[in-house]
Amino acid sequence: MSRRNNGYPWVAAALLLGSTLCQAADLVREERYSDITVGNSVSTISQIGSNNRTRVDQSGATQRINQSQSGNRNQAVINQSGANNAITAQQSGSDNSAQVNQSGNNNQTGVAQHGTDNSANVVQNGAYNQAFVGQYGQSNQASVNQAGFGGTVSVTQYGDNMKASATQR
Repeated sequence: MSRRNNGYPWVAAALLLGSTLCQAADLVREERYSDITVGNSVSTISQIGSNNRTRVDQSGATQRINQSQSGNRNQAVINQSGANNAITAQQSGSDNSAQVNQSGNNNQTGVAQHGTDNSANVVQNGAYNQAFVGQYGQSNQASVNQAGFGGTVSVTQYGDNMKASATQR
């Protein structure tokens, strides 16, 4: 008689269910996070040194992102959609790069890049669309594309290979 080992999927399911229940039981609301709710999306990211990378996707209601990277490979990809979007992104030193996409409502973005390879790309669609990009030193480049309703763009570049482009529709 040949016994076939098909694994024990029920064991894996039981372990997964058990660990999920334990984790859920351990969740306790902490006072320091009391102002963060589903409708009030807040993201604060600080990265210092080495291979920095950030990707944030937010959707709905009142989103805010404060993102900061210092030193080395830097990179940021930030997406927001719906409601009162607001982004501040700061990158200092090394290879910098920032990509921001905002869709719907009050879209506000501020990107500051200090030193080395710089690059920024801001795309805003629908509603008030306000963008500031400041690049200070080295290879610079900036691109802002806005479509729908309002539109304010400010690009400031100091030093080195500079480029800037703004499209408003």
